[in-house]
Amino acid sequence: MKDKVINVNEYNKNLYEDRDVVSLGSITAYDHLYNMCKHVRNTSNSGSGYMNPITPRLEYIMQSLASMGISFELDIFEAHNGKLEHSSNKLANVIVQFKKPDNYDDGTCVVFSAHHDIANPNSENCQDNTASVCNLLELCSLLYNTPKENLKSNVMIAFTDCEEVGGRGMNRLLEQIENDVYDYPESMYALELTANGDKYWIQGTEVNDSLFLDLQESMLEGELTVVGTPYNESVNARRKGLDACCIGILSESELEEVNARGYCSTWGLCHSPTDTFENSANMNDMKHFNETLLRMVTNKKS
Repeated sequence: MKDKVINVNEYNKNLYEDRDVVSLGSITAYDHLYNMCKHVRNTSNSGSGYMNPITPRLEYIMQSLASMGISFELDIFEAHNGKLEHSSNKLANVIVQFKKPDNYDDGTCVVFSAHHDIANPNSENCQDNTASVCNLLELCSLLYNTPKENLKSNVMIAFTDCEEVGGRGMNRLLEQIENDVYDYPESMYALELTANGDKYWIQGTEVNDSLFLDLQESMLEGELTVVGTPYNESVNARRKGLDACCIGILSESELEEVNARGYCSTWGLCHSPTDTFENSANMNDMKHFNETLLRMVTNKKS
C-alpha cells in the first residue's frame, strides 16, 4: 500500500525542542547532519522491520520536510514482501517529488536516493549514510525554492529503508515504478559517503556513459573518477535494467588510496563507532556537493 501524502499543516512541527538542536528551518545539510548525529537516536538494523517503522531517523526526515513546507509521501510496506497487516513488521520509504510545469512533463524523472537505515546503533553513522540523507534534505530545500520552469526534468528524492539488508526499500520503489505509481527514471543516483571531500567518484557506469557525463558537466571543475565499491542500492536498480549508479565524494589523498588499493580509510569508517560528525563532516564540501546536484537537474550552470 502507498500511504497518504502528508499534510504539512497537520504534521507536528514541535518534536525537536532541545536548545542545542539547530533549527529545522535551516536549509544546510551540515546543520541537519549535526542534529542527526548528536540528537537523533539510532535504532538497530531494520532487516526484520518494525511494528512501527517510523524510526527516530525517519521522524527527523519527515519533520524537516514539514518544517520547510515540502509535501512528501510516506510509503509503509511489509518487511518481507507479504500482505500488509496490522501485526506485521514493516519498513518505510519517504518520497518527495518536484515536477516541471504540466505542459513540459514527459512522465520521466531523475532520482536521487539515500538510505535512512543504519547497521550499528552505537555509531553516529555520519558517513553511512546520514550525510547523504542530510544532503538530500538540503537538495529538497533548494529544489523547493527553484521555479518549476527552471527544472530540466522531474525530480524524485527517495529516502529508502533497509539498504543494509539487501535494499528492500529500493526494491519497493522499483516495484512501484514498474506499476506506474511514479515517473519512469531516466537516471538514478544513489548517494553514499558524502560528508567530506572535493573529489567526486561514481560507481556502476563507465566513462562517457550519460550518467557519468551529466555529473561531470555539473561539477564545473575537477575530474570524475570511476571506482569500485561494496554493495549499494543502485545495484538493485541496474538489475531491473535502469540507468543507475552510486556517487560520493572523497579527499584527493583518499581517492588516490582507492585508485591504488580499491579502498580508503573513510570507507573503513562505515558501521564503526568512529564514524562521527567530528571525524567526517565538512560544511563547504557538503555545500558544493549539493550545488552540483542542483545543477544536474536545473538550468542553473554557474
